[in-house]
Amino acid sequence: MKKLRHFHIFVFILILLTFAPVFAGGDPEPLITSLTSGRFAQDKISTDILALERLYRYIDAIYIEEVDKDKVFTDLATALVASLDDPYSFYVKPSDAKEYEEGASGIYGGIGTYLSKPNPDSIDPNDPETYMITIVSPFPGSPAQRVGLQAGDLISHIEGEPVDALTSLEASRKLRGEPNTSVTITVYRMGTSFDLTLHRELITTPTVDSMLLEGNLLYIQISEFSPQTGKQLLEHVRKYDLDAIQGIIIDERNNSGGAVDGAMQAANVFLDEGKTIVTIQGKRGSSRDQRYLSSNKAEVSEDIPIVVLTNGGSASSAEIFAAAMRDNNRAVLVGEKTFGKGIVQDVFKFGDGFAQVTTAHYYTPNGENIHKIGIEPDVLVESLVMAEEELEPFARLMEEKAISSFIAAHPEPSDENIAAFLKANQEWGVRDEILAILIRNEYQAKIPYDERKLADPAFDHQLQVAIDVIRAQR
Repeated sequence: MKKLRHFHIFVFILILLTFAPVFAGGDPEPLITSLTSGRFAQDKISTDILALERLYRYIDAIYIEEVDKDKVFTDLATALVASLDDPYSFYVKPSDAKEYEEGASGIYGGIGTYLSKPNPDSIDPNDPETYMITIVSPFPGSPAQRVGLQAGDLISHIEGEPVDALTSLEASRKLRGEPNTSVTITVYRMGTSFDLTLHRELITTPTVDSMLLEGNLLYIQISEFSPQTGKQLLEHVRKYDLDAIQGIIIDERNNSGGAVDGAMQAANVFLDEGKTIVTIQGKRGSSRDQRYLSSNKAEVSEDIPIVVLTNGGSASSAEIFAAAMRDNNRAVLVGEKTFGKGIVQDVFKFGDGFAQVTTAHYYTPNGENIHKIGIEPDVLVESLVMAEEELEPFARLMEEKAISSFIAAHPEPSDENIAAFLKANQEWGVRDEILAILIRNEYQAKIPYDERKLADPAFDHQLQVAIDVIRAQR
């Protein structure tokens, strides 16, 4: 697929504060140099920096201990960006730079697994799953899959060290490393332990998944946008016979955003050449304004109706994609209003860390600034949430372990058993719709990861409405 036009001019990255950050390379030094010379030499910035330099040198001369100059630099850079009082602008310390860069690119050195690790405070000595690492699923083709690691396997040791006291993040860091290096893990499976040595490779984090729903409807889930999302989306679309597809549902619920170029490449799969995807508008006089267009013939025919599912967790780049699809009359939005993050951050190397700074607003193809506003769906379908009067009975239901006790007695995840659970627990005062989701989710957790349903309209009212919308269009 051709790259979108003008991608070589700027790389813009959007980030939602509460989720993993995203990285774009860049060299700010020429700009910084130009802004600290010539006609800017006597402005307030120069005066303040000179004053700070005098203070710094004075402290270095008189302080009783040796000044840690690396720490001073990091703390000054951190404070400078923090002084903007912008939740989306910050300085990434050198100690966090590698992890930040890997999270941004979606590529890292590792063994290729989804894993989970309970909080060390929750350890039950009689239950290995509470203190070992659980392999949720190995990535297809990854080193983990090739050596035979399976969903449900437990890791008890990494390089001979027990993992009991590690958090999930610490465990993940120990499994990551430079490509072509090795890591030895101790696997616990069905009461037996054995060692495996794996060679780390470059791993691309999956951000797209898909399945066929009844009636030849293609369901695509985009969990976030990385620089690889466009390519992954194209691979999933090309897996199916598009001549037989009756409609496509793209699920962006709780997609916190990520790389803007990933969202634009994804839109390019569905939009013909010349359609506006997004417009970026920077600081007045900065010459950062740019309109981005789709650059080639769409991969998916306009005859195939599309629905995009959104909710309050759909933010930033997810909103760019949703707006591009809606404003170009290529998709109907179903679900709830999006988060409302309509600003852009530049990320650039500074020192041994990274600085992320808000630099622009973005506008939808229809010219809307959705920052702190969000995007209203075409078809509003509210999420199923507990009413206030259901909270207390729900707490008692969980305290008495009604769900786990029922599953222990009825291990088969059948419709009949779910119906029996609803009938047996009607007196709790929790609606059947919520009880059904609770028991279904618990059953799902017992199924191997690669055998679970990616989506199930019977337990997802928003998805069912999306299916109805597509059928109405056909």
